[in-house]
Amino acid sequence: MAPTGDPTPRRPRHRRHGRSSLVTTLVGAVAVLTAACSSGSTTTSTTAAGPTGSTTASTTPSSTASGLPAIHHVFVIVLENEGYANTFGDPSADPYLASTLPSSGALLSDYYGIGHNSNDNYIALISGQAPNPSNQADCPVFADFPGTATVAADGQISGSGCVFPSAVPTVANQLTDAHLTWKGYMEDMGNIPTRESAVCGHPAVGSPDHTEGAVAGDGYATRHNPFVYFHSIIDNATLCDSHVVPLGSTSGSLPASAPQGVTGLATDLKSVSTTPNFSFITPNLCSDGHDAPCVNQPGSPSGPTNVDTFLQTWVPKITGSPAFKKDGLLEITFDEADVDGGNPANATACCNEIPGPAAANPGIAGPGGGRTGAVLLSPFIKAGTRTAVPYNHFSTLATVEGLFGLTKLGQAKTVTSTFGKDVFTKSG
Repeated sequence: MAPTGDPTPRRPRHRRHGRSSLVTTLVGAVAVLTAACSSGSTTTSTTAAGPTGSTTASTTPSSTASGLPAIHHVFVIVLENEGYANTFGDPSADPYLASTLPSSGALLSDYYGIGHNSNDNYIALISGQAPNPSNQADCPVFADFPGTATVAADGQISGSGCVFPSAVPTVANQLTDAHLTWKGYMEDMGNIPTRESAVCGHPAVGSPDHTEGAVAGDGYATRHNPFVYFHSIIDNATLCDSHVVPLGSTSGSLPASAPQGVTGLATDLKSVSTTPNFSFITPNLCSDGHDAPCVNQPGSPSGPTNVDTFLQTWVPKITGSPAFKKDGLLEITFDEADVDGGNPANATACCNEIPGPAAANPGIAGPGGGRTGAVLLSPFIKAGTRTAVPYNHFSTLATVEGLFGLTKLGQAKTVTSTFGKDVFTKSG
């Protein structure tokens, strides 16, 4: 069954304000919305002619249990807060994201966030964990889970917290164990070293997070860096310091406080051997479209315009790299649909998303994070591909794990659709 409650027509953009009041507003705004999707449905597969030069794929995904393309370098860029209607559905706002990139790759028009607010979506992308009240509130305190929290057979942890115990693994841990490589590239991390470290930047456990808002010269937000919310990563300082690093500039320069030997994305892209198998890229609070107007740097009063500026800078660097040209995949998506104004259509879900033990409504006002859309680029994707198959962040995680032969974590096990032949439309 396809998701219900597609977003309403485009609404004016609002800069997100106090999260605690937003949560209160949303809880009272609407009852549970029902939405689900299943790649195992009996819907008849159909193929229709798309726009000139495009491929419109079946609305029933092909199985990805076997036959995935030989992709060995995955890049993920996560942007902030916008629903499909505001971005891909309004090319005048962000023509590079909404028009140029889909014409070169695949537009996933029914891609969904898994919760509100931001942090739970980032966590889901690397661990398969469902939202809980603490990360739905974006973890204003960098707090552990209670000592009574347990991990069930389905991989989900009980209780509410922000920093997951070592018993909860991530795809980063899986890649390390499989002798594969990964890095998280965080724009602005370490710009002001008294605010956060240039590597593995996070507050002390139990302390307030002072990166909730941008400041002049530094738009790093800890809550958008999922790796530092896992003891399985931050308790190994050598691992975290060498893998969770500043994005750096396109010339390769890093914040002055970065340790010797640390390299950013531009440097790592120079050869196949130095490019991680999995690269997770988090723009700063201006570049990701979150803040408009921007605080940390000059920018447009339009969030989508700032997004386009960032993507026009970095996407050609990625797609022009030897690793991408050889066997790469780049995904660009948003963490969640914008919930400002409490629009319940943006708390929809798909793909058999299951509430976790601590939060009955992953989207606070509904079952998910709303329809965001996504665009994928790869030598294994025909330019102009379009697919209406429903996907979400758990689909991304499950696909990444499938590409690298890893065990599925959390809801990557139960998500009903992973990227298949509707996306990978070219032999490479």
